[in-house]
Amino acid sequence: MLLFWFVITIVLLIVMISKLKIHAFLTLLLMAVFFGLCAGIPATELPGLIVGGFGNTMTSIGVVIACGVVVGSFLEYTGGAQKIADAILKLIGIKRATYATAATGAFVSIPVFCDSGFVILNPIIKGLSRRGKISYASLVVALMAGLLCTHSFVPPTPGPVAAAGLYGAEIGEVMLYGLIVSIPVVIVCSIWANSRFVKGAFPDVAPVSELDAKQEQEFEKVVEHAPSTFMSFVPVALPILIIILKSFFGDAEGNIAQRVLDFIGTPWVALLIGTLICFLLPTKLNETVTSGWVAKSLEGAAEIMCITAAAGGFAAVLQATDIGSILTGLVLQVGLPAVFVPYLMAALINLAQGSATVALTTVGGILAPMLPALGLHPVIATLATAAGSLSFCHTNSSYFWCVTKLGNLKLNQSYRLITLTSVMMGVTAMVAICILNLTVFA
Repeated sequence: MLLFWFVITIVLLIVMISKLKIHAFLTLLLMAVFFGLCAGIPATELPGLIVGGFGNTMTSIGVVIACGVVVGSFLEYTGGAQKIADAILKLIGIKRATYATAATGAFVSIPVFCDSGFVILNPIIKGLSRRGKISYASLVVALMAGLLCTHSFVPPTPGPVAAAGLYGAEIGEVMLYGLIVSIPVVIVCSIWANSRFVKGAFPDVAPVSELDAKQEQEFEKVVEHAPSTFMSFVPVALPILIIILKSFFGDAEGNIAQRVLDFIGTPWVALLIGTLICFLLPTKLNETVTSGWVAKSLEGAAEIMCITAAAGGFAAVLQATDIGSILTGLVLQVGLPAVFVPYLMAALINLAQGSATVALTTVGGILAPMLPALGLHPVIATLATAAGSLSFCHTNSSYFWCVTKLGNLKLNQSYRLITLTSVMMGVTAMVAICILNLTVFA
């Protein structure tokens, strides 16, 4: 009977978010109450259980998400993101434009949301297409894939941070192995963008318009007055480096260097350092920068934190029942390799409702109680969930429409260039994740 109520809960959750358009925060809380009561948890205990899970999740990832969003916003406002893009494109060169575009998108999307990243970088690839006589569609595919890849796999973007918190994964390890998984995904998508199925089928360069010329001039002005290339990279690269080093070398009971690394490598402390460095990026500091920019950033972070924490409350209800062991038994009976469970669940939820972040948090909340029985390492579970969450990007995704409209694509072209590419990304990522699961995490 418990399995029946679980299936009903998941169906209701998907219908409420995708069809009835009820916000994911409210849906997750309502489904936590619904399943808890149906599972026989006493009504006197259920509220405390849900808010306990909510609070514990917010404790582990709240500050990380907030600081990560602030860093990304400062890079947007100061032109640091454009400076990073300009540097990577120049380094790799116009002859390898698709690789350069995908790599640029992958780095920029570590702190910046992929939708914003596409808006920022689209004028660059239009100019690149016209100057190098390169297929604009191939650059759109490369940029779309690069942005979506690290947005899904590499903290401090909210989705992987949330999933890592729910699964209990070390964020430093998720960063390192998320970057490792991203490399083959970016390479495969660059090759695909260069293939006759994309470049050959859509050979046209970017069209010329007054708006495009104006945007290109604005980009050049922003780069001219942006922080230095080095300073633009530091707020992103330094926290990632510190967190990864802490995961492998930090020790609260070691020598003084290990103790210092253990402290500053705490994810929220490292990202707070990155946030403080961001105050060195503007040409001058005033109230607009120190308060206004931060406040505007936190408005966007608040929604994500609430959704993630609500998923934590839902997970706490699941953990209080035997549903984890029941589902694990079913998976083992079917013979499906455990590593594919989070991938398939996230892919189905993303297919149904269109948000990678909601897919990551929802599946993380559902599967967290099952990890020990499935024998999955929390890092592998996080990465496999991320691989599923970026698959099947289609018409219910805001990113799909962002790329479609700005890339001047027709709907049938978008299914081929965006949806098919996202499926390819998920499959490539799962090959890399399976190799990691059989070697590093065996």
